Parts: sequence; C-alpha cells; structure tokens
Amino acid sequence: MKGSSKFAFDISWVFVSQIVALGSGFLLNIILSRWLGPADFGLYTLTLTLFTVSTLVAGIGIPETIVKYVADYKDDQERLNTIVTTGVINSILLGTVASLVFFLFSGEIAEIFGMPDLAGLIRIIAPAISLSVVNTTLLSLLNGLREMRSYSFRFILRSFLLIVLATLFILSGFGAAGAVLALLLTEIGTFAFVISVARRHFSLQVVDHWATTKKILTFGSQVFIAGAIFLINTYTDTLLIGYMLTDADVGWYAVAFAIARVAFLSLPGSISTVSYPAISEYYSKGLRDAVEAVITRSIRYCLILLSTVGLVLICLSEAIITFVFGPAYLPAVPVIIILVYGMIVFGAVSSIGPAISAMNRPGLSSKATLVMAGANVCFDVTLIPLLGITGAAIGTVGSYTILAVLILWVLHHVFDIRIESATIITTFGVITVLIIAFFLLRDMIHPYVLAVLFTGLYGVYIYRILLTPDDKREFFSMVSPIFVRIAAGRLNRR
Repeated sequence: MKGSSKFAFDISWVFVSQIVALGSGFLLNIILSRWLGPADFGLYTLTLTLFTVSTLVAGIGIPETIVKYVADYKDDQERLNTIVTTGVINSILLGTVASLVFFLFSGEIAEIFGMPDLAGLIRIIAPAISLSVVNTTLLSLLNGLREMRSYSFRFILRSFLLIVLATLFILSGFGAAGAVLALLLTEIGTFAFVISVARRHFSLQVVDHWATTKKILTFGSQVFIAGAIFLINTYTDTLLIGYMLTDADVGWYAVAFAIARVAFLSLPGSISTVSYPAISEYYSKGLRDAVEAVITRSIRYCLILLSTVGLVLICLSEAIITFVFGPAYLPAVPVIIILVYGMIVFGAVSSIGPAISAMNRPGLSSKATLVMAGANVCFDVTLIPLLGITGAAIGTVGSYTILAVLILWVLHHVFDIRIESATIITTFGVITVLIIAFFLLRDMIHPYVLAVLFTGLYGVYIYRILLTPDDKREFFSMVSPIFVRIAAGRLNRR
C-alpha cells in the first residue's frame, strides 16, 4: 500500500474507533446515571477516576515510549524484541505493585473521601490496573508498527464489552459493584485480544534488560510529566468534589461534564487533528500567510459551530437533563450552563492549540498547560467549599479561559500571527446577550420557542457578520452539488 493511501486508511480506522468510543461512553453514562442514581453513579465515576490515575502512574510513560522506539526499530526485529520485552516486564512489575497498593489501602482511600462503600469498589477494580498497564504497552507495539486496524478494533471491542457487561450486571441487581466488575472483565477481554494480535509481531527476548530499562524510563519519565499535567487538568474537579462533597455531587458533576465534553472537546479535537499537520507544513516552508489563514479559519468556524451548539444547550439544558438522565440529575443544570457558556471560546481556541508545537515551540505549550493546571487547582480548592459543584464548574471555566488567553497571546506576540480578537469578543458578547434574554423571558415564553427564535437570530448574525464572502462562496460550493444530486435523483425517479 502506498504511503498516502496507508496514511488515509490508518486515519479512517482511528477516526471510526474514536467515534464509537465517544458515543458508547456517553451512552454508558446515560445508562449508569439512570439506573444507579446520583450517589452510586458518583461512586462509579470516582472509582473510574482513581483507576485511570493509578494506571497512568504505574505506566510511568512506558507505553508512549514503546510507540516511539518500535517505530524507530521496526526494521530491526532483534532490537524491537528487546524493547518490547523490557517494556512488558517492567509494566507487569509496576502494574502488579500498583494493584497491590490499591487493594491493600482501599479502606484508607475510601476514608480520605469519606465514602465507606468506595473501598469495596476499589478492591474489585484493583487487579485491572496491572492488566491495563500491560494491555496499553502491548497496544503501543501495534501503534508503533502502524497496525491501526487491530489497534482501533481494540477500542471498538472495549466499548462493546463494557456496555454489554455493565448493562447485564446492573439489570441483575449488582448496582455500582456490577458496573465496576464490568470494567474489570472488559480489561480481561481486551487484554486477551491484544495478546493474540501482538504475539505475532515480537518474541520475548531478555537482552541488556537494565540498560534498556534505563533507556525506556529516561524517555518515559519526560512523557509521564506531560501526561501528569494533563491528568491534573482532567480529573482535579472529580477528585476534589469527591474529597470535599458527596458521592451524589460527583454523579451530578460527571453528567454535566460529560455533556460539555462531548459538545466542546470532540469537535475542536477533530479540527486540530487536521490543522496541526497543515500548520506544520506551511510553517516549515515559510508560508506565514497560509499559517495565519488556517489558524483564523479554524477559530472562526469552530467558534460559529460551538457558540450555536452552546446557545441551544443552555436554552434546553433543563429539558435535556430531564429527558436523557432523569429528574434526579436536575442539580447538574447550573453546572452545565456554566461549563457550556465558559467553554465556547476555549473550544474554539483549542482547535488551534497544537499550532504552537507545530511551529517548533512545544515548551511554550507545556508551560501554558502547567499554568492552567495550577489555576484549576487553586480555583477548585477555593470555590468548591463555598459553592459546591457550581464552584468546580467556575474553576474549570476560569482555568480554560486562562489557557485560551495564553494560547492567543503566544500566537500573536511570539509568532506574530494576526488573531481576530474583536470577532471573538463580539461573538461572545452576542451570545451573552441572547442567554440573558432567554433567562429573563423563559417564564413568559416557552423555552422551546425562545430556543428556536434566538437560534434563528444568531444564525442571521453569523451569516451577516461572521462569515466572510469567501466563506460563503466556499460553503455554497460544497453544498450546491448535494442539492444538484438530490434534484437529479428526483427527476430520474419521475
């Protein structure tokens, strides 16, 4: 297979697996939140968070290191065998230690969070830590070899197993323990699949184990630090809510964040996947105008889509929560409103966040993320005791806003990229006015009517103000062939 075809083929598999994983994860949240209730769903979410943190710590960057060295040595089978064997052995050792620590100190961990029932769930999931670390290490072998079909199928298989097993156990009356047991059995099932595939690509070969271990851990520790920063950003809210508040609060916040995450992190992530290589290529060729065009359009298009989705979500947040998750989760409505409102601008900016690394300055990106992580912790520690889960949402929005400002500042002052700051500010102002008007009028006019009215008004603003003549021409050039084919199809049927 030619290089370009192989590249497109790999992307298609990864994209499909991401869509399946994202959709199934959201579906699982709906199932668990409805059938478990806020308290037990909160216990499950906290257990899953602790499990994720433990696997990252136990892995200490080994899986990511395996990807790099397998890619480097894929034409040297002997060195590849040595690297993978060393990685697997160390993953088994570190994962086993982490599993034992997690199991033996389950009571103390539960006591820290003030949730006695958490201890039993931790004991169930503890063996999955070692399985997950080794599983991810072997999966990294497939990634490094660009065996993306098998790599992606693992995520599809995991999503399927987790939903089926969790549903069966909950229907059987096992509650939160059943959901956690489903997670353990899913790790066992995917582990068996990965072993069956990975064993065809390497043989156990213990040569220069300590020297190779030093090499892996030296590189892996650097990756681990970056991953730890990301981990702080992702799970600080959940852990601090679990520590300071109740299991029900964790459940309410998990539902709100799941909605915000699907709406505001999936689309920017897709755009950044496309914009990153384009920016890197243009920058390496000195095409500054092309770089600026990609960044400007990425922000503008993402801002249009996210602000429209955000307006609808805020207007219909109460109806969505009641219909999808049930009335028991209505306390999550204020959190959704805050998260969605605050992440409109961040989501748009995050679509070009990787541009800093693409222009050969990854250190600046890491520093900005570190500032965000520190701000997130400070905000949460201050606001959660005062405002509960609403304070956690405000802290998250505040830290994301800081990161967005830092990214825009770096692009403008370090790389001299022109940023449409006035457009961002004006658009955010229009959205704010419409949201305020919605809350002032919702007791007099049905929320559905207001949602349609304000979305229509905002659509006019987008068309008249945000979209440039070039944007409109490109849009109609893409859409018109679709209408032509539809019309032709109707004529043929006649």
